Amino acid sequence: LREPDFERFPKFRTALAQAQTALLEPGDAIYIPALWWHHVESLDPINVLMNYWWGGSNFSTDTKSTPYALLLQALLSFKELTPEQRAAWGSLFQHYVFSADDPAAHIPESLRGVLQR
Repeated sequence: LREPDFERFPKFRTALAQAQTALLEPGDAIYIPALWWHHVESLDPINVLMNYWWGGSNFSTDTKSTPYALLLQALLSFKELTPEQRAAWGSLFQHYVFSADDPAAHIPESLRGVLQR
């Protein structure tokens, strides 16, 4: 992040204006809320960084699948796809996962099977 490409990422300048910096010393710790974008830079030749992600619905072990597990699987699954394939999958995720609308609304209730709410 020392030499950002503002031409390629013009909104990055706006993001930098909102950025906060925390310089930690040995023994210091910092809490970063789950799913917050952040950047870590090591200032010495030898460093130790430890992350601890705890609790909440993002990392729950109550079910076989979690949002975090899905993210890791998506990273592995979509990495090698073409831009067109990634865009198509992005549209499917937007519609079925992130849309507030009921994706099964067009299906009669009597035929919804496992899609029942």
